[in-house]
Amino acid sequence: MTKLWTLLMAGALSLALAVKPGEPLPDFLLLDPKGQPVTPATMSKPAVIVFWASWCTVCKAEFPGLHRVAEETGVPFYVISREPRDTREVVLEYMKAYPRFTPLLASDRERPHEVAARFKVLGQPWTFVVDREGKVVALFAGRAGREALLDALLLAGADLP
Repeated sequence: MTKLWTLLMAGALSLALAVKPGEPLPDFLLLDPKGQPVTPATMSKPAVIVFWASWCTVCKAEFPGLHRVAEETGVPFYVISREPRDTREVVLEYMKAYPRFTPLLASDRERPHEVAARFKVLGQPWTFVVDREGKVVALFAGRAGREALLDALLLAGADLP
């Protein structure tokens, strides 16, 4: 029972620390694979931002389902590795299997793991659903279930098929 309680409290604490629904996205400047700057102001919205790591087994299991949602809805999915050792080459190679995702890469100003820290992300995967005004409408720490993600996209103002 003590182990379960500790896990539940850690999960509650991590959610309490993260950027919350109703809050605007923290400022950041990363690059898309073509070298174009991406900031909260330039992102297409509504959108989904997923923090992940190349070694994360939960991410590996979740990405095919998330990619299907991206394909079906047309909503942009931005993926940001929170692993400092995930180089540009590692990220781009990993993302070949997920062409609907836009991986965000390091810029001269900051690194992806620094952006994760600004979002107060403590693990992976962490998924943020963002509305047209750039405010978070939903946060998933761990796997984001398909129906819950689709509901969050509706809340964000996405025109779903």
